[in-house]
Amino acid sequence: MKKPVIYVNRITNLSDARYCAGMGVDMLGFVVNPDHVDYVSPSSYREMIGWIAGPKRVAEITSMENIHLEEVVSNYKPDLLHISSTFIGLHNFQKLSLIVEVAFENWSSFHAIPAIFIDYLLITHLPAAAPQKLNSQKGDCPILLSLDKEADAVIEILQRYGASGFTLQGSHELAPGLKDYDHLSRILEELEG
Repeated sequence: MKKPVIYVNRITNLSDARYCAGMGVDMLGFVVNPDHVDYVSPSSYREMIGWIAGPKRVAEITSMENIHLEEVVSNYKPDLLHISSTFIGLHNFQKLSLIVEVAFENWSSFHAIPAIFIDYLLITHLPAAAPQKLNSQKGDCPILLSLDKEADAVIEILQRYGASGFTLQGSHELAPGLKDYDHLSRILEELEG
């Protein structure tokens, strides 16, 4: 199996951003909703990305309330937007690169949503065992799985679901520069080994 696509979302600090970039993570996600606990302001975002090179930048939109796409694109200049499948009918996402998140239990009804270009489908709330591989039916776009930080045998899980990659979550710093990477390192180092 080729190297999986790795997306770490909810990055809130430079320590996580630099660690992930150094570990070869493909995409870093930053929440752009001011009312969210993991919100990263445009100025903090610019400060963080000034220190990293390599990963694509993702603006995570957790709610469409009080969000203006033009401002998000202008302020953050993301490579991709991470949105919920429930947002698709609410705005025109044409011409934007998208990671669309859908819960496993809504997977079958997701196929009824009008076709738009999707770069990645992110499947959350995975059951313990998948009865069959997931097929995107949306232009065969790659599938990412939202993995629990305790997940073991990542490659085996990806193969079982037929996924191209996975996502993990960043965490808050205890204090500036004081950081525990256990939640990321176990899985990222498994892939290196």
